[in-house]
Amino acid sequence: MRSSLAVSFFLSLPFHSLVAAAPSVQSPARTVFSGLSRRSNNESLCPAPVDIPTVAKLPSPFTPLSEAELSDVKAWLYDPKQNLNLTSTKSETLSQTDNYIWIIESLYPNKTDVLSYLDGNGPLPPRYARVVINEGGKADPDVSEYYVGPLPVSSETTIQTLDYFYSRSARVPFNARVGDGPRSAAIDEIVTKTMSSIADITFNLTGLQYYGADDERTNAAYFVQSPSSMDGSTSYVWTPWRRAGLAPYDQPSDLYVNFDIGGSDPALYKCRMIVYNLVVYTSVEDFREAFEAGKITQSPPPSSDESFLRKDRKGPIRELENRLAPVSVELDGKRYKVDDENRYVEYLGWSFYTRFDRDVGIQFFDVKYKGERILYELSLQDAVAQYAGNNPFQAGTAYNDRFYGIGIDVGRLIPGYDCPYHATYWNATLTNGESVVNKKNGLCIFESDIGFPVTRHTDSTYTQSTKGSKLTVRQIATVGNYDYLWDYQFFVDGSIAVDARASGYVQANYYRPDDEGKWGPRIQETIAGTLHTHVMNFKADFDLIDANNTFQKTDIIVENITQPWYPELGTFEQMRYNITELANEDSALLELPKNGQSMYTVINKAHTNKWGLPRGYRVIPGLSNVHLASHTNPFFLKNGEAYKQAFAVSRHHDTEPHSSAALNQNLPADPMVAFYDFFDGESLIQEDLAVWFNLGMHHYTRAEDIPNTLMTEAHSSVMFAPQNWGDVEQTVDLTNAVIFNKREGDKKGSVVPETNGANPPKSFPLRDDDQLLGVF
Repeated sequence: MRSSLAVSFFLSLPFHSLVAAAPSVQSPARTVFSGLSRRSNNESLCPAPVDIPTVAKLPSPFTPLSEAELSDVKAWLYDPKQNLNLTSTKSETLSQTDNYIWIIESLYPNKTDVLSYLDGNGPLPPRYARVVINEGGKADPDVSEYYVGPLPVSSETTIQTLDYFYSRSARVPFNARVGDGPRSAAIDEIVTKTMSSIADITFNLTGLQYYGADDERTNAAYFVQSPSSMDGSTSYVWTPWRRAGLAPYDQPSDLYVNFDIGGSDPALYKCRMIVYNLVVYTSVEDFREAFEAGKITQSPPPSSDESFLRKDRKGPIRELENRLAPVSVELDGKRYKVDDENRYVEYLGWSFYTRFDRDVGIQFFDVKYKGERILYELSLQDAVAQYAGNNPFQAGTAYNDRFYGIGIDVGRLIPGYDCPYHATYWNATLTNGESVVNKKNGLCIFESDIGFPVTRHTDSTYTQSTKGSKLTVRQIATVGNYDYLWDYQFFVDGSIAVDARASGYVQANYYRPDDEGKWGPRIQETIAGTLHTHVMNFKADFDLIDANNTFQKTDIIVENITQPWYPELGTFEQMRYNITELANEDSALLELPKNGQSMYTVINKAHTNKWGLPRGYRVIPGLSNVHLASHTNPFFLKNGEAYKQAFAVSRHHDTEPHSSAALNQNLPADPMVAFYDFFDGESLIQEDLAVWFNLGMHHYTRAEDIPNTLMTEAHSSVMFAPQNWGDVEQTVDLTNAVIFNKREGDKKGSVVPETNGANPPKSFPLRDDDQLLGVF
C-alpha cells in the first residue's frame, strides 16, 4: 500500500534506524564461526586484512547535488526576479493553492555528453538541477517540471520547462499531482466532515469510527486510491476503511467511501458514493436512511486482535537453531575496491560508477569488464503493482512506486541479516524536497561465494575446479506495505545478474465467502489474500565495446529432414538454429521464448573474436519474468505500457531516458511518458540500443503471507552472459582455481594440487577431510 494519505497515524512513513543485535558471547568450546572451531584455543587469530581503496579514473558525472549547490539553487529560485512566487515548504500556512517546491535534484545527464567525457573527448558535462514545482497558486494550477542551470549558479543560469524528457508536456494537471502534505490535508477536510457525520453508523457496523486524525475517538485509518485520476480532468478516489494500528493493510473492513476531490478548492469536494457489504449508497443521506430503516445487512467487523500480524518469535525452538546461522567471511580481506567520493567500484576486472536518486535509488553507469564497456547504464525504472478484487478499492488499485519514491524509501540495512557483517555499507545520499537526505547504510556491497564451482571437470589425467564468486550491490526499499530487495551481481566469469525479491504485508482483501476464493484464499478470520501482480521494469543500455549494437534472435526450430546416412529412418525430426536480427522497432516488443527455444543476444557485428564471430552478451530469462496480465485495464492503460511484455528493444535517445515518470501515477490515460511512443520504426541494426526488461511476480496469495510474505518464493531474476565475447574461456586467468595434473609415470602416491598460491591463511587450519592432497 502506497497511500498518499493514510490519516490517523499514516500521513508520513517514518524510517526507523535498525541496529542488529550482537551475537551472544560463546564459550571457548564453541566459537562463532564453524570454520574457526577447527583450531585450538591457543592459536592466534588471523591478522586483520587491510582494505585497498581506489580512485576513479575520472570524477563522476553522476553525483547528487551538494548542500552548497542545493542552497544556491534554492536561493536563485526564491529570488523574486524569477517570478515563481514561491512559498516556503516550512511555512505553517502552506496549502495546495500555493506555489511550492516538491523536488530539487541533480538532472539525469545526457548520455551523449557523458560518453564524450568518459571516453576522453569532451569536458565534464555541465550540471543542472531538476526542479518540480506544485503551482497551485496559478490561475490554471498544475505541477511543472523544470531544469535549472548550468551550475554553479551564475549570470548564465536559466530555468526551462523539462519537456524534452517526456512524451507530453512537462506540465501536469492539478488533479494528477502528488498527494503530499498540503494535498492530503485538503482531502482530509471532506473525509473528516463525511465520516464524522456517519460515525455512529460505521461504529455500529464495523467497530470503526473516524473524527479526524487528532481526535481521540478515532480508531480507523483510510488510504487514498491510486490512481486518483485518469487524465487529470477529474479526480475521484475510493477510501477503504481499516482498523488503525499495526499494519492496517491487513485489518480491512467491508466499508468503502468515494470522494470527488477535483480542483484546488476543498470547499467543492464531496462524497459521491458509499459501499458497504457490496451495496452501493449514492449519498450519506441514502446510507443513513437505509441504516435507520434496518435495511443494511451487517458483515463481520475486522478483528481487534492484531497478534497475527506480529513477527515476534514464538513456538518451540528447532533443534540446534540456538546456534548462529552460517556467515561468510573475508579471510584475506576485500577483493574489491571502492571510491566513496565518486561512488565508483572495481572488482576482479569489473568497474562501474553509481548514481542514486529519489525515484528509483541506485543506478549503474559505464559498466566495464576487463577494460571494455558492456553497459552504459543498468537501472530500475519503476516498480508497479496491479490489484484485483470484488470491491471498488482493490479493483481500482494500480501503483507506480516511482511516484512514492523508491530511493527515498530505502532504509537502513541490518548487518548480518540484510547483508553480511563484512559488507561495505554506503550511505544513500539524495535530495528530497528542499533538503539533502543522507540515509545511513542504505546500500551494501559484498563479495560472496556463489555456492558452486564456476567450472569443474574430472578426466582420466586431471581434475579441475574453479571457485565461483560474485560481487553484489544491494538496496532494500520499504514502499508502504512491501519491502523490495534488489541485487545487482557481477560474476567472475563476466556475467551480470539482477535479482528482485519482496516481503512485507499483503494488502489484504475483506473476506467474503461468496467470493469463492476468486481473488485470493482466506488467510485470517476476516481477511483474504488479494490477487495482484508486481512488475519491475529495468533499462539495460548495452554499449558492447561501442554504442553500435544489434539485437540477434537465435531460434531452435524443429523440421522434418532426411539424411543419407540414415536411409532406414526416412523422414524424421531434427533441430537446427535459425538466426535473425531485430531489424527495427516495429517488432521489438518481445515475449518470453516458449520452452526456452529462443536465445536473445546483443552483439556488435563490427567487433569479432578470433574465430570471426560477433562479440556479444546474452539476455537470459531467469525466475518469474512476468508482465501485466491485462493489456487494456483502464488503471494501467498508457502509463503501464512498459510492463506489458517481457522484453523490449528501442533505439536510444537522450529524449527517451526513462520508461516511466513519477507523475505517471495519476495519468494512466495520458501519461508524461508513454512508452510505446519510443517504438516508431527506427532501425536497430548496429545502432545505440536500450533493452528494457521486466522482473516480477504474480502474487498467488497464501496463508504463509501472514504475517509477512516470504522472499524465498517472491523472487525474480535475469542474467546477462558473455556470448563469443572472448577468444578463450573467461575464467582461465583466475587464481582461485585448483588443478590436479597426473604426472607421466606417476603410479603411486598423491598428486600434488596446483592452487596458484590462493590458499587459506595459516591461522585457518583445516581438518584432514579438508586437505587437498590425496583428492585425485
